Amino acid sequence: MTAEPVAVVGLACRLPGADDPAALWDLLARGGDAVGPPPPGRDNRRPGGYLADADGFDAAFFGIPPAEAAALDPQQRLLLELAWHAIEDARLPADRLAGTDTAVYIGASADDHAVRSAAAPPGVYTLTGTARAFLANRVSYALDLRGPSLTVDTGQSSSLTAVHQAVRSIQHGECGLALAGGVQLNLRAGADRTVEAIGALSPHARCRTFDAAADGYVRGEGGAVAVLKPLRRALADGDRIHCRILATAANHGGRAAGPTTPSAEAQHRLLTEAYARAGLAPAAVGYVELHGTGTPVGDPVEAAALGAALGRHRPPDAPLLVGSIKTNIGHLEGAAGIAGFLKAALAVRHRRIPPSLHFHRPAVDLAALGLRVCAELRDWPAGTPAVAGVSSFGMGGSNCHVILASPPDPAPATRPAAAARPVALLLGGHDAAAVRRRAADLADHLATPAPAGSLADVALSLADTRAALPARAAVVAADRPAAARALRALAADAPDPAVVTGARPYGRIAFLLPGQGAQRPGMGRLLYGAYPAFARSLDRLAGHLSEPLGVPLTDLLWHRPDLLDNTAHTQPAVFAVTVATCDLLRTLGIVPDLLVGHSLGELTAAYLAGALPLADACRLVVARGRLMGALPPGGAMVAVQATEEEAHRAAAAARTHLSIAAVNGPRSVVLSGTAAAVGAAADHFAGLGRRTRRLRVSGANHSALMDPAAADLRAAAAAVDWRTPSGPTLVSALTGDALAAVTPDHWARHLRAPVRFAAAVRRAHDLGARLLVEAGPGHALTTAAAETVPDATRAAPLGDPDEPAGVARLVAAASLAGVPVDWRAAAGPARLVDLPRYPFARPLPTPTAWTDGPIAAAPPAAGPTTGGPAAGGPTTGGPTTAGPAAADPATLVLDRTRVALGWPDGTPVDPQRAFTDLGLDSRMAVALRDDLARRTGRELPATLLFDHPNPAALAAALRGDDPL
Repeated sequence: MTAEPVAVVGLACRLPGADDPAALWDLLARGGDAVGPPPPGRDNRRPGGYLADADGFDAAFFGIPPAEAAALDPQQRLLLELAWHAIEDARLPADRLAGTDTAVYIGASADDHAVRSAAAPPGVYTLTGTARAFLANRVSYALDLRGPSLTVDTGQSSSLTAVHQAVRSIQHGECGLALAGGVQLNLRAGADRTVEAIGALSPHARCRTFDAAADGYVRGEGGAVAVLKPLRRALADGDRIHCRILATAANHGGRAAGPTTPSAEAQHRLLTEAYARAGLAPAAVGYVELHGTGTPVGDPVEAAALGAALGRHRPPDAPLLVGSIKTNIGHLEGAAGIAGFLKAALAVRHRRIPPSLHFHRPAVDLAALGLRVCAELRDWPAGTPAVAGVSSFGMGGSNCHVILASPPDPAPATRPAAAARPVALLLGGHDAAAVRRRAADLADHLATPAPAGSLADVALSLADTRAALPARAAVVAADRPAAARALRALAADAPDPAVVTGARPYGRIAFLLPGQGAQRPGMGRLLYGAYPAFARSLDRLAGHLSEPLGVPLTDLLWHRPDLLDNTAHTQPAVFAVTVATCDLLRTLGIVPDLLVGHSLGELTAAYLAGALPLADACRLVVARGRLMGALPPGGAMVAVQATEEEAHRAAAAARTHLSIAAVNGPRSVVLSGTAAAVGAAADHFAGLGRRTRRLRVSGANHSALMDPAAADLRAAAAAVDWRTPSGPTLVSALTGDALAAVTPDHWARHLRAPVRFAAAVRRAHDLGARLLVEAGPGHALTTAAAETVPDATRAAPLGDPDEPAGVARLVAAASLAGVPVDWRAAAGPARLVDLPRYPFARPLPTPTAWTDGPIAAAPPAAGPTTGGPAAGGPTTGGPTTAGPAAADPATLVLDRTRVALGWPDGTPVDPQRAFTDLGLDSRMAVALRDDLARRTGRELPATLLFDHPNPAALAAALRGDDPL
């Protein structure tokens, strides 16, 4: 009975000579030998397959304090980073797996760290740092994975058995996704001597699998993790699939000739069962990755079992090809199976079989068994699926076999043609330094001769396959060279206009909607060509506006500058571009919570808020423009750097000929009236050294000169099907407050009264708006809003003639602020591609002692324990005298949090990051609370850090802003 196949969707490794699967494939395909002398600092004497940087670990990334990180088995550290990279390779944001039933199965058999730790007095982290269960459990904890979490030890078959268990867990419905892998680090020279004592190590330090000169194996180290998923789900989700797992089997040799003697009968039974489960005939298998230790006892037994089960049932001219990765990197013992699994997965994916090294003369008659060692790089026969088996046998008799097949043929890629446009490349990291490292890596990636995918593919992949991390930045570019230049500037922390930084939480989004004066020839043209959503919206608006305007809307916008400044044409043009821009931004996931319109923009806001249908809105905009444009000429408007009080005095001096048309900010007003009065006022303020700017309008809007049009505009508004606003909150610049209902009288008053834009923006800010988007042509409104609400993030996507770049910058800024951008819409037609993996930092929490001697117990986490003195504080009773730090709760909390975590002085602490994410455990939380209680002289509740879960919230509570 065949079980449902499982897809391998992600792979990561750190193996001798190869830090990732691509490097491993290069090593294998060229027949590379990664066995060599021990790295400096090791007391191992024998050559082996070693990692050059086995003790590097980015503890801060995983929220592990230095004291705890120092106590961790380096195998735990390695697995955490491998798990993260495997999830990235699966094109899954790791944070989206949090809380899911994802399982973790890790194979391991080495306890070198525990042996070294046993000679030292135990510390608070000794148990969790040495227990083998924590190899899997630590990954589940760090990533908040809630499926089964097991460390598997079956000796040398541990990691392949972990894959077997993960597959069974998926097939039985225990989990929807699984991480399966293994790890082995050779931390003690004494372990080498133990293996040597049983005669397993090669005196020549080479693994000669199936060769007559085989005399044992050479030890290796490293780890690998695979991400597994039901095949049907992987296909439905459009995942990139490395290979398929067709079947697995595991058994034991029972009472063989000895507890460490391999059983040919058990191996034969294992293979027969596995291929029966897969429903495969022996001839369907093209390659088997051997256990292949190169021992005089093990190799002949494995060859005999393989020949009996598979080799002798094949055509004489098609022997079964076999080989072993142990010839390249050594025997990874507990992690050997996952190393062989990875080699076979890469082989079936590339449809090429790498050479097995050090083979010259067979130890047994392989031809009679239907076997042949693959001693050179060979192509898989065309026209058939590439099928490979992987064997792994434990010294104690636990055996495992896994059958892999090449991935299904991908569906033909269909991409609608789209104009190339600038995109935002979003980068995240644990801190700013990590963002800079990622920028450098991505710049190098884009500069390679033939990187896969378009820049849009890269943008989508960065956003959709990478976790959202605390520090973020973005780069906006239209092509690879420009992107690489900007990324290098970001990596160097150099200013560049293409780099977008800042990540203030956006709260709510307000769209600022411009009025007359924002128009410019060509507005919207580049967006029309770059974004189909904008084009569709503008075409729909043209269906309502072109006929009453007497000119096609796009002609008016792009080819008739002679008409564009005419009020009758200006207002519908600005309205159309603004509505189309808002429609575009909605498709990108940038959806307003509040709307603030400036003059004509308030009518646009009423439509967007659902107060009237589009057809009525278009008719009313056309009517408003015609009525205002038909008024007698002679009016003018000027923007002036002045307070409202100063403007009132100027208007009073001009009597009825000058009005305040708009109050845009504390020192920003617009005056409107007769050309003579406006000119005199402009001269007056210019003489005072104030900035003035004439507006491109053909009348004196929002002044007494509008009075003749008010009644007709009210009549036009009365013909509209007004509705109660049901969309975003409309904050009126007529009243400076939210508008619950719209009446015809509103528009008559609105025509004449001043635009109280500053008051409306302030009210929107009071209602929570922290991201202000000028969703139409120009940037005057965001510039004005900066005077009123300087703490808000502002964006004007059409404020730059390169409109698509402006939209991309808005997408970047919005995403950095936490807006859930629709990246598939933002990037355009795009597909997911491979990207550089996360560049973990390499500070060492403490130097690792790669010796046989006892290691010192990790120091306790810095900071006080319950009932004891605060670290660095007084040793006598009584509260600590409040010093400068204690006087400032924010500084005090950050300082004492740093101490509780055991971080060095000066290490930055993100006040907005949760204590748990910073690495504070329950013991540290109690210590921090007691420390703060002593230093403030206050009684603090036991739930202090639960109620105030980050340093900023805790500081606010200590300051009295929030109740304790």
